[in-house]
Amino acid sequence: MGYIRYKLSDETEAILEEVCDKLGMKKSEISRIALMEYLKSLSVVSQKVKEIQEE
Repeated sequence: MGYIRYKLSDETEAILEEVCDKLGMKKSEISRIALMEYLKSLSVVSQKVKEIQEE
């Protein structure tokens, strides 16, 4: 398992806290989901899966 450190602006941090409260989730989980969605939007995940399958 890997860990990522990041710094958010105060405004973004406030939005993240509000989302966490409304969904009843931890910041780390919301951040993980956001990162995965971002990587999917860049096709990074699907490209890596294709590379692994080709090996």
